[in-house]
Amino acid sequence: MGDRISLTRRLRAAADLVRYGSVAADVGCDHGKLSAYLLDSGRAEFVYATDIRKQPLAKAAALLSSGRYEGRYECVLTDGLNGLPADSITDVVIAGVGDDVTEKIIGDAPWLKEKGKRLVLVPASRHERVRQFLAENGFSVIYEQAVSERRHVYTVIAAEYTGDVSSPDIREKWLGRIDMNTDDGREYTVVLKRRMEAVAGGIRDSEDPVYREAVSVLEEIEALDCGAEEQT
Repeated sequence: MGDRISLTRRLRAAADLVRYGSVAADVGCDHGKLSAYLLDSGRAEFVYATDIRKQPLAKAAALLSSGRYEGRYECVLTDGLNGLPADSITDVVIAGVGDDVTEKIIGDAPWLKEKGKRLVLVPASRHERVRQFLAENGFSVIYEQAVSERRHVYTVIAAEYTGDVSSPDIREKWLGRIDMNTDDGREYTVVLKRRMEAVAGGIRDSEDPVYREAVSVLEEIEALDCGAEEQT
């Protein structure tokens, strides 16, 4: 059933973190392929496919109008999770938007802090800010993986509210819970290292907090590299 819809690697990774038999919200559903896959695979019994734009939502509606999805989905024109039934939704996927939009969607839906709710996030940018936001707002990351796709490296995060508020350290903020022993995990560190080298090289002021943080990230990556070498 699940092979009827072909997903990109990052969307497939996100789909795999949605719990079987869930009622899911596919926020910013775009073409609707993730929603269809969740229904085909049994990951979701029902999906709310949402988008703030009419044209993408129309594409999703066209895809989901197939008879096999009848009665198992609803397409909703809305901003984030506004207007959706908080009591019934268990798993929320937010993919392909930046850190600021991701944080706003979560912040505007306080019911995501209720027991049994799961967030699946694929931020398009500034992964470190999303991790920091989650930690500072009581959400714990239960799983995270790097996914390399089309010359970009993404992170896919599953998080649930525990109420444990914290300030992440450098490694937690910038590297999260990614397994650095995988090919994608190693690629993630390579890309991050290049980014931090560019930041540090462009500032060159040891008193600048941005410079100091970039150097700290580079030191963490070096420590990970040294640890990996010792294990081989």
